[in-house]
Amino acid sequence: MSKYVVKLSEEDLQMIKDCHSKNPSIMKAVNEAKKED
Repeated sequence: MSKYVVKLSEEDLQMIKDCHSKNPSIMKAVNEAKKED
């Protein structure tokens, strides 16, 4: 499986969670996202 890295602000991450809560694959990716400084 390919690996993609995306940098998101906290606001973007929250918006994705809000807008894509019906999409299990997106939610899985968001929940597995790791925070970087």
